[in-house]
Amino acid sequence: MRSGGEGPCEENRSHLAAVPEESVIVISDDEGEVSLGLGNSVLLVEDTGEDSFVLEKKTVEVVDEELAITFSRKAHVMPHARYDCSTHPFSRMEQETQLPIEKNASFCDKCYCYLCDKPASECSKWTTYDYCHCNAHNKSKYWKEQRDTALAGVLTIFKLDLTEIDTELREAGDKLQHFISQLSPVYNQYLEGALSKHDSAQRCTCSCHKEKAANNKCKDNCSSKHVQVRFHNYSKVHQLVSSFLNQVDEGSPKAAAVMLLGAAKELVYHKALPNPVTLKDSTALVKESSTMLMARIVRTLQRLLVLNDYPKILYDKFIFFFQSLPLPPHFYAFTASLNVIRWDSCLLMSVLAGQNITGTRTNKGKKECLFEVLTVVQSRVKRLETEQNYRQLVRYLNVVRCSEYTGLNSLKQKLCFYMCKYGDFPSAASSLLQTKGMSGSISKFFNPALFELHLVMLRTRSCPPENELIWSDTWVPQGGLPLKKGVLLRTALRMLFCNNHLYYDSKSWSALVRIWCTSELLSKEGTLLPLSLYDPDQFVLQVVMSASCPILNELQRQSNVQLPEPFHKSHNNVAELILIVQAIVRFMMSATPPLKGMLELIAAFGLNHWALSLLIDGISSMRELLFQFVSSANKELYEEEKRILDLFNNRGPLYVSQLVPVFLLHPDEGVRSVGFHLLDVVLKNLKSISWSGTVGGSLKVKVLPFINTCMINTVERKKLITVIGRLISRT
Repeated sequence: MRSGGEGPCEENRSHLAAVPEESVIVISDDEGEVSLGLGNSVLLVEDTGEDSFVLEKKTVEVVDEELAITFSRKAHVMPHARYDCSTHPFSRMEQETQLPIEKNASFCDKCYCYLCDKPASECSKWTTYDYCHCNAHNKSKYWKEQRDTALAGVLTIFKLDLTEIDTELREAGDKLQHFISQLSPVYNQYLEGALSKHDSAQRCTCSCHKEKAANNKCKDNCSSKHVQVRFHNYSKVHQLVSSFLNQVDEGSPKAAAVMLLGAAKELVYHKALPNPVTLKDSTALVKESSTMLMARIVRTLQRLLVLNDYPKILYDKFIFFFQSLPLPPHFYAFTASLNVIRWDSCLLMSVLAGQNITGTRTNKGKKECLFEVLTVVQSRVKRLETEQNYRQLVRYLNVVRCSEYTGLNSLKQKLCFYMCKYGDFPSAASSLLQTKGMSGSISKFFNPALFELHLVMLRTRSCPPENELIWSDTWVPQGGLPLKKGVLLRTALRMLFCNNHLYYDSKSWSALVRIWCTSELLSKEGTLLPLSLYDPDQFVLQVVMSASCPILNELQRQSNVQLPEPFHKSHNNVAELILIVQAIVRFMMSATPPLKGMLELIAAFGLNHWALSLLIDGISSMRELLFQFVSSANKELYEEEKRILDLFNNRGPLYVSQLVPVFLLHPDEGVRSVGFHLLDVVLKNLKSISWSGTVGGSLKVKVLPFINTCMINTVERKKLITVIGRLISRT
């Protein structure tokens, strides 16, 4: 191949003397067009070297009036496709594979095979009958497809263009190809089967094989069950495919989709062969095993399609590939399994934007409904959570429909949590009593821990920092208006009255007390702060006590109950705690003995000992109930001494000094025994308690002057004086 330079006049020869003797010919990409008049795969690049320049023609040859050839030089031929060779002419045809066309088999030492990307001299199929590579060129659709297949390998099954295949997809294709090569011999072994005795899969029940006649020879009527027969066991195929799917979970989203779809294609063509008897292992049977594997593949693909933003072209090709698979009858359930609504669909976008609150619309006379399988719903929830689009998440869960009702309800249990995340606390409180799309409310699924967690969020207008409904040491304040006075109390009590599993669990009542003995404001570090309420005056106490019974009766029927005046004034927290105490008395009266969790209930009152005294006074007239309360408290004090000690150390001497007199000054001997038991915990741990003297001094002032009025007997009086003395001596 030659290339020439031209000059318009003689005076340019000094400049042309700098043009090099050799030029570089660069191979273009496969289908690129180089508009330099040099063919499709060559490009002339001039070298600036001066020493190598040699003129081959020094005379001026006039071509026409405006153009003259002043010199020419020999070109350096670089590797090129056979169809671009300047030495040997090439004849093009759309698809000729039988024999070389004219002189296409000839080649120079720089010609490359279009299909193999190797020098023509090294192509093993250059002139092979029925597949002549020498005829291949880039203007033929057939040969271009053959080249794509050679370069893309197994990825050609997805109809991917070479420009769409990146490193991730190519690696996935290599893994898929390796898997197919591994699977083929294992599947062939299944098809071939293996000989085994009939009774290896099904125990013989003939009389000659009973235990007492085990050594007898088989009779003629059962000998057929002990001959070798051919079994087709699919379990090794199942194991290999499962192992491959485990690798998929570790790959990138695009690679994972390719590997999963490739595995699905292999499963589609696996045949079920008959066995002499039905094998017990489900993985040994083609239909059962392949259905389990396909279900796993489909679920993973559904998650991938929702959680990742695939390019639309790639997305559509993946879906088209799956839909084009010839599914056997036992796979018919998966026919439309990948018809996942895209995030940019009009219906889904309108729901997320709050423009569609029903999840249905009419499109060209056809009604559309936002109905999705549970795996897709779970994936959407996960993505919206990760992106912190909580408002959109609530809108989606309120309208989406799913055939797996239980799984959907499980996701809806976090609706209140999501509403708190974006500061809509009134709606969050309302959802605890009535949830859209559910018969009842989400609170019917709550345990005491979830009950308390939701009350903390609503009371403090904060949330745990993460997206999980678990207790946190630190809380994140959220914007939004607080609840109106009385709303949280009515909501909490109504939740208890509507759910027996919460109502009859003492931990729920302990949680309720603990919440109302917690400040509505968080510390600077985001931790919960204890709340100490003043003792109520007699007027407030009498008003609330007299109204408690009607209020509780009404709350058992409905949530919209009007609360009297004390609940709306500055001392509403005190009034609400009094009502809670009365509700606890009602619970204790209806609970099945023995009472449990009384020690936790006692600790829940914190520094509000007046409320604890009110509770004990409320059950004092019921001797049997009071006995159960005392017995439970003493039993738990004995069994959980370390827990009590930790509580004392955390809350300090002021807490102990106020708690013990609540029991010691009670007229009932059983109640006083709880007070003595609390002091015993302190006495047993005097070495580790540095503030015991403070407690002793406080008890000397608060208790000793009143021991006569509370009818303490002589033995108790002596014991109390001794204990106080021991405590003071530690000062």
